[in-house]
Amino acid sequence: MSEQELNEGAGGEHGDATGDVDYKALYEKTKEDLDKQKSLSRGWERKAKANKDAAKQLEEAQEAGKSAEEQIADLKKRLDAKEKAEERAKLAAKVADKKGVPADLLVGDDEESMDAYADKLLKHFQKKPAPKMKNPGKFDHGGDGDSELRGFARKLLGSE
Repeated sequence: MSEQELNEGAGGEHGDATGDVDYKALYEKTKEDLDKQKSLSRGWERKAKANKDAAKQLEEAQEAGKSAEEQIADLKKRLDAKEKAEERAKLAAKVADKKGVPADLLVGDDEESMDAYADKLLKHFQKKPAPKMKNPGKFDHGGDGDSELRGFARKLLGSE
């Protein structure tokens, strides 16, 4: 091998004979690669958008090509779904008023299942009663076992 080939091998593609790296050349190469990748990405984005538009046009063409019976059946199906949703909302409102539970928390399609779920909700989230006390606001100072000591302390401190 010649001396020049050895220097190129040691310094690499962007190095010189002393082994220093040419960072400007590396930057330029990286920038070119990045620009190339960006342009490829933009091309794929344009193709995807064109594909989406073509799919939309195809769907519209298929919709227009449906027969009158198919369109009527589709409309009836949508109407039935809407009526069912309205009926369920009315039932949920009725059960919510009766049980005192928000209607949007109720689950089920019929009144019985909504009632049962509302009862479960009420049972689960019902506030537990506070413990009962004999004399609220007054503290129990213990038994009579230390009353002699208390009396002595009162006399000593002059509070009696």
